[in-house]
Amino acid sequence: MTPDSVTAWLILIGIDIVIVAGISIGMGAIAPRLPARTLGRDRFPLTLMPWGKPRFFRFFRTSKLARSLPELGETFGGESKSRIPGREVTQIDCYLIELRRAEWVHWVSIVSWVPLVFFNPWPVTLVFAVIVITGNTLFLLILRGNRQRFTSMRYRLQSDT
Repeated sequence: MTPDSVTAWLILIGIDIVIVAGISIGMGAIAPRLPARTLGRDRFPLTLMPWGKPRFFRFFRTSKLARSLPELGETFGGESKSRIPGREVTQIDCYLIELRRAEWVHWVSIVSWVPLVFFNPWPVTLVFAVIVITGNTLFLLILRGNRQRFTSMRYRLQSDT
C-alpha cells in the first residue's frame, strides 16, 4: 500500500464515520421533538415481541449491560432513561413514551450504514454495518427490557385501581 492509498482509505473511513454519526446524532436531536401522541402506542418496529419475556432479557444480562453503556437521553433535550419514574400510571406512561423515543433513535441509527453502500467497497460497508448493528442492538435490548418491565408494571397498577 502506498502512502496515497492509505490516505485515501483514511479519508473514506472518516467520511463514513461522519455519515453514520451524523444520521445518528440527527435522529437523536429530532427525537425529543417528536409529538408524544405519536409515541403513545407500539407501532412497528416498536412492537413488543412474544419472545421478549423477562427471561429473555435476563439471559442477555441487560441490567448489567445498562450499567456499563452510556446513557445520552438528555443530550438533545430528551429525558434520561436511567432515572426511574414514580409508580403512578401517568408517570410510567411518560417514561414509556421516552423509551419509545429512544428506540426510534436506535432503529434509525441501526440503518445509518445503508448510504455507505453507494460509494464504499463492500468489505468496508460490511464492517460498518456489523459495528453499527451490533452497537445499536445492545441499546435496543436495554430499552426493550425496560419497556417490557414498565409495561407490565403499568398494567398491574392499572388493574389495582
